[in-house]
Order: sequence, then structure tokens, then C-alpha cells
Amino acid sequence: MMLRRGVLVLGASCAWGRVVAQTAAQPAARLPAVTVWDFDDQSPDPAAAPYLRRALAENLTGHLLRVPGLPVVERQRLRELLDEQRLSSGALADIDTRLRLGRIVGAARMVFGGYLVLGEEVQVHARVVDTASSRVLVSDSFTGGLATVMQQAEALNGRLARALGGQAPAAAGLGAASWEAYDRALALADAGQLDEAIAALQALLAREPRFVPAERQLLALLQRASRR
Repeated sequence: MMLRRGVLVLGASCAWGRVVAQTAAQPAARLPAVTVWDFDDQSPDPAAAPYLRRALAENLTGHLLRVPGLPVVERQRLRELLDEQRLSSGALADIDTRLRLGRIVGAARMVFGGYLVLGEEVQVHARVVDTASSRVLVSDSFTGGLATVMQQAEALNGRLARALGGQAPAAAGLGAASWEAYDRALALADAGQLDEAIAALQALLAREPRFVPAERQLLALLQRASRR
């Protein structure tokens, strides 16, 4: 009897283990696709921290890419779409144009953001918009120090990820100098100077090997350069 009971317990344990393993192996439910536009610089002095325009958006994109089941349309695809549609960057000032482009790339959600630099303080705000209805689904903001704004943005990234239906572990924030170097590389890429942009990203990764957005963009630019 003891042996039979032990076999039953063992069998139940194995069956439960299989259920747990199967549950863990199931992929996360697919969430509505999202894309993030460069943040708008609303500062009185446009030269105060221009790198934040791309850096805040890329930092958020990197966080969202770690959310299971959340499809993210990255900036390289948006840049390619601008070229395909023969639109200038200035055309993106129109919200309806942005939403239309978002729908074209299959993004059901779009994140718009902006920032205001006042002395050594930065006010950052973001909102998630439904591309089909233009309805604002959630808005959020924070105020932080200019020297540490990228690290402080991680908390905002986490809240936006949860609003989009998932969550991801926070990443260690990098300092302003690294993000400024990254922004210069993206500016070169946007200007069509791919070789220079690739070299800049490689130099940045040599100094900051854990800079995941730079690694991701370097791979995208190398693929783009191979098609020339």
C-alpha cells in the first residue's frame, strides 16, 4: 500500500510538473503593436539638450522591446517609410500624418512624447494614442534633473509598458554622455551617412558594451548598408 501511494504521489507530481512546464512554454499573448516617435523638444532654448529628442524615444523603445508579446516597430522602419512616402521630417509635425504612418506599419498604438528643459530641470511627458480612433489611452509625466533624466526615465518606461499590457525588467540607466554620442550616431544615419554612423556606434559600443539600443541600431544599419 505504501509503495502504491508513493507511486501515485510521484505520478501526480510528474503530471503537475508537465502542466507547469507546458504553461511556462506557452508564448505570451500577443499585444497590440506599438511605435514610438521622437520626443518633441518644447524647451525655450532648443540648444539646452537636443539629444533628448531621440534618446528618450530610443530608451523607451528599448524597454518595450523587452516586453513579452509586444510587437514594436522601430525607428529604422519609420525612416524607411518616410522615404517610401516621400515625406520630409517636417511633415511629421502633423499628428494625423504620424497616425496614418503608424497604421501603415501596423501599429495599433503610438507613443508621443515631449520634454521641457528649464535650467537644470527637465519635465518629460508621454501619451499613448490609439491609431484607429486617435483617442489618448494613457498619459504620464515626470520631472527630474537634467544630469540624471535618462536614469529617471526608466520609471516612466515601466509605467508605459504596463499601460500597453505588459512589463519588462528595468535596465541600468546610462549617463548623458553615452546618450549624446548615440544621438550623434543616429543623426548621421538619418542624414544618410551610414558608414560614419556605423563607425560612431562601434566606437560607442567599445566604451559601453552593455548599451543595447546602440547594438540594436548597429545591426540594423549594417543590414541596411549590405543592401546598398
